[in-house]
Amino acid sequence: MNWLPWFAFVQVATAQQPSLRGTVVSAETGQPLGFSIVTLHPNVGRQFTDGAGAFVFGETKPGTYLLSVRQIGYTPLDTQIVMGGDTTTRVRIALRHLAIELPPVTIAAPRCTRPGRPDSSDAALLAVFDQLQENARRLELLANSYPFDYDLEIATREVNARGDTSGPQLRRLRLSSKENHPYAVGRVVEPAWGPWGNPDSFVVIHSAELQDLGNADFVASHCFLLAGRDTIGGDTLVRIDFEPAIRLGSADMAGAAYLDPMTYELRYTETLLTRPERSRLADVRAMRFRTRFRNIARGVPLQDSLTVVTSYRYGRQTRIDTQRTVEIRFRREPPPP
Repeated sequence: MNWLPWFAFVQVATAQQPSLRGTVVSAETGQPLGFSIVTLHPNVGRQFTDGAGAFVFGETKPGTYLLSVRQIGYTPLDTQIVMGGDTTTRVRIALRHLAIELPPVTIAAPRCTRPGRPDSSDAALLAVFDQLQENARRLELLANSYPFDYDLEIATREVNARGDTSGPQLRRLRLSSKENHPYAVGRVVEPAWGPWGNPDSFVVIHSAELQDLGNADFVASHCFLLAGRDTIGGDTLVRIDFEPAIRLGSADMAGAAYLDPMTYELRYTETLLTRPERSRLADVRAMRFRTRFRNIARGVPLQDSLTVVTSYRYGRQTRIDTQRTVEIRFRREPPPP
């Protein structure tokens, strides 16, 4: 008698789980919107679309989901998706280009007594604020999906009473996209960490980086005002101001973010350190920052250069610090062009 192994008679059937495939396009042109952010709720995942605007969520369970689609410069869209059985659900998402009616230029803002995300009573402000947050979300997702390292070249000069500057003192720092000391009330001026130096000898001052502008604690502690169109660096941009709540007793940040009027990508921020005397910078009279951004991936800005002018009490010379991002290296494959 010939015997066969027992497992020869066992047939394994693999059930295919449902999946979601889709494409994001422009409603006006039909062209694919690569590098859009798509999120499948609850708790399935978040990803960029590829260069052809396509995305895939595989191995999901049958059920009802919320698909959120975001692209900088376009009206956000949320839609319900029902997935069942072992089939693939296919969708085509068309986003409309954002059109915001900007108000006349606003010069003065009321004191910040009601900080937080703007409400729907000011549609233009809320739309621009959401685009600012979209800039921050895109950088966060890029850092998670395509981690990178970058170098800062830092130069320090002092200005004497005649306006002459000393020769620059240069140094270079290597930073990681994974390193992040998020904004917190009372921590705008904090001891140095990591590559910034010895915490007993140096402090780090936050200057409205994109990670700060998208931070939930920052939003909850600041008021926002749509100032309209303004000119900076020779470009006419959309300006949104931010101001710390008057209840804050520590040093913090006030200033403005400047967005491209067509794409709503972040181009500049200007920051003023408020109440420096309530920090470890008791001898500082004022610190003013200007940061310029450039895209390191499609619609994803990163600091390109920063200039900070520090004036002091008690006759100390004014100091000018500049930072330049000189090299970016993705740890794995770079994002699509």
